[in-house]
Amino acid sequence: MSLFKTKNVWSIYCEDDETFDQNSMVVSPLNSEADFIIIGSHHGVLRMFQPVLEMNEDALQTGFKASDLILEKSFSDPILQLGVGQLVSGSSLNQLAILHPKLVAVYSLVVKEGVAEHGVQYILKLMYAHPLKRSAANFTLGHFGGTLNRDFICVQSLDGLITIFEQESYGFCCFISTFLLPGPLVYVRKTDSFFTFGSNWFIQCYKYKNLYDAGHRTSDEEPSTTSTSVLSDWDYQMNEPILEMNVQELATKEYVVMILGEQNLYCLNLYGKLKFMKRFDFSPLCFTSYVLGDNIISIVISETSTVLIYQNTTLKWSAQLNFLPINIKRANLWNLKGCLIILSDDGRLECCYLGTEPSLFVAPPLNYQELDFEKAEEELASLTKAIKELSNDEIKLSNDFLDKQFTMNLQVDPELKTCTHEDSLSMAFNNQMCQLIIDIIPHNRVGELQLSIMVHRPLKCSPTTFFHSNFKEKIQFVCDIFLDEELEVPTLKCDVVASIITENGSPRNLTKYVMLPLGLVVKFSPPQKESEVKVNLSINRDLVPISVLFPDLMQDNPMEASGNAAGFANVTECGKTTSVLLAKSSQRYRIQSDSLVSLNLMVEQMVHRLGRYFQDDEGFSINFGGLLPISPLVSCVNRHFRVRKEVVRLQEKLSVLSSQYRLIEKRLVAKLKAKTPIPLTKLGILLNDTSMDISNTIEEFMEKNAELSKVQVELECCLNALMNLIRVMDVDKKLLILIESVFQPFVCDIENQNWEDVVECNLQYLLRTSLAKSEKDKLRAECSSFEEVQDITKMEKHLSQVLERLSRKMALETFNPPEEKGSPKLIEDEKQPIGLEIGKSSSRILSARARNSNALTRIPDSKAEGNEIV
Repeated sequence: MSLFKTKNVWSIYCEDDETFDQNSMVVSPLNSEADFIIIGSHHGVLRMFQPVLEMNEDALQTGFKASDLILEKSFSDPILQLGVGQLVSGSSLNQLAILHPKLVAVYSLVVKEGVAEHGVQYILKLMYAHPLKRSAANFTLGHFGGTLNRDFICVQSLDGLITIFEQESYGFCCFISTFLLPGPLVYVRKTDSFFTFGSNWFIQCYKYKNLYDAGHRTSDEEPSTTSTSVLSDWDYQMNEPILEMNVQELATKEYVVMILGEQNLYCLNLYGKLKFMKRFDFSPLCFTSYVLGDNIISIVISETSTVLIYQNTTLKWSAQLNFLPINIKRANLWNLKGCLIILSDDGRLECCYLGTEPSLFVAPPLNYQELDFEKAEEELASLTKAIKELSNDEIKLSNDFLDKQFTMNLQVDPELKTCTHEDSLSMAFNNQMCQLIIDIIPHNRVGELQLSIMVHRPLKCSPTTFFHSNFKEKIQFVCDIFLDEELEVPTLKCDVVASIITENGSPRNLTKYVMLPLGLVVKFSPPQKESEVKVNLSINRDLVPISVLFPDLMQDNPMEASGNAAGFANVTECGKTTSVLLAKSSQRYRIQSDSLVSLNLMVEQMVHRLGRYFQDDEGFSINFGGLLPISPLVSCVNRHFRVRKEVVRLQEKLSVLSSQYRLIEKRLVAKLKAKTPIPLTKLGILLNDTSMDISNTIEEFMEKNAELSKVQVELECCLNALMNLIRVMDVDKKLLILIESVFQPFVCDIENQNWEDVVECNLQYLLRTSLAKSEKDKLRAECSSFEEVQDITKMEKHLSQVLERLSRKMALETFNPPEEKGSPKLIEDEKQPIGLEIGKSSSRILSARARNSNALTRIPDSKAEGNEIV
């Protein structure tokens, strides 16, 4: 922001509902010594000001006086643009041209002198008007065709029609080439040409002679848009949209065109050569320019209400404005030359000049005392301690604050209801849904509350959000949860997030979760005796019968859950059956299925229901001591990677075919516009073939995209099953937090970063830190860059290494528990040879590794150990 501000000497506001743009103001002396400020609004109101600034002994007097507004006239049509020139034949005076959507009119300002100041009358007299058959966009004035002492009018329509009016008479009209939207239009007298901005972001130059030769000179009939357009004399590529253009004449009689783009200021000569360019680090809104000696002075307004003055490409001055203008001009008023006239889009008009406001701040003298590093270190330690204590207090305060504000209770209706959502998948299968009831009990008045309910696919919640404000009594929200797709369910966990805004404006969040009924997605099925994936969960208490663990399912199927084995299958009949078996003579459950995807939900339910059953028993624990299911997870990751690559390939193919289709269309249009007929048979065949390829590619892309969605859900199931097993392996808390952050059961593939890209980086980090095989691996640099995974084999290797090292680490801790403090140590003979010591320790290590590997890989024999699984 600039340190300086502009000085306001005169300002006025127009009506509240009026709007203006960059063409709504013109500054010209007309036929007077001082400049007139003329503005026209989109509501059709024309105002003409001539401020008279009086001077006294102290300073310049500012403010608007009633006599400054010399004319105000209301038109029935909006005013699009204003212009001043010699527009009446036989007169050397200047007239005012006003452009309406369907009319261009020329007025003359008539002054009737009076005896006193208030007796002077200004009258706007209509000289002539030309109706327009097409909606106008803008216009420009100039000595077209080399005429002297008279100006012609060039009107550009919204569809690219150029119409020339030779003062009171109609001239001709024609279309310009490559037109889509109208751009700024200026005229250069020296080369007798027009400059405009095309839709292809090119500055285009059209000679007046070429326009005249191709012009249509009958005012009754205008050429159609399919007529031959005039080609430009030269083009200059801008690579960005432009806002304004104007023409300046240098002291050397050279003309240049100043162009303001969205990011740059350009200066072109009349033959399309770039003289200089200034790149901005801000977004400009409008500008004006003038010549001072051999230099071009440009005044640019930025989006931060700052006026910046450039001499060619050098910034000379900047100042802050009081508001954000849309138009800026220079004017020579009475008693003030070179004043800046700025106009906002809502009708604020102001006259100002550049000035400064001195700052009252005086910098204190510098203190050159030597630093005491020991004292600074003590102060730093005390501040760090205070910040840490304050952070802990804020966390406690936040929790206490939420408890004092409201209580949130979650309850799932145990009885499943008939699904009332016709578009859901539940209507085709079990036709059931469950209702989640959320009770909010406020203790104080709550200003704003928003509830968000989140479930995993293929489950769907309706509605997903609730909003309530300014309440102090208990309120209740009810939402329906049902199946929406024919897929396996990653988890039945439903998260509810309550967000409130405190009185001081700070946000607070409270998150709770609840388990949804198992009967919503699962039904009883005959158990399977043999399966590919098996998981054994051991508990330190007596086994709980299946009928006790699953009472909600036993109500409808009492015979299925009466034994020591039960099967569970998805209600949509997708996936594999999962069996739960109880050991006869050991405290162990076996969960088995032919797919880890189908196994996931029952692992989660067994851990959850056993924990809920023994929730009052502090010594209860669940343990998983086997090998983690690595192979099914790796297979699912491989499939997800291949399907994702196929989707990306189809996207690129579709992009190429679309570009090819557009090129063929352009070629067809070019041949249709040609004067000589050309057969279009080959292009028609190519167009049809390309269209069929696009249709086939879109169908294939939709199929692969649906397959990708399915694979994402299956991968989420595998990750959730893996995390549930790791949580019951008694993993160190710090390591468990890292593992959970890596194997989050949420798979998201964005445009430039896939799930594999993030997980691969995290796996390398684990292998070089917490799960490093040796100290040498820990010394390697940690992976901190995300790169696209090109070879899935490398990632599969890292994934297997992480899971294997985690399983091996937990097995070693189980078979070799750490020694307790204060336990007696064996006293060895001090005179025993060191080599014998090394040999004994090596043999013990080898035998321990052998026993551990046998224990991990050997499947226990049910008859030999007496642990028969029924």
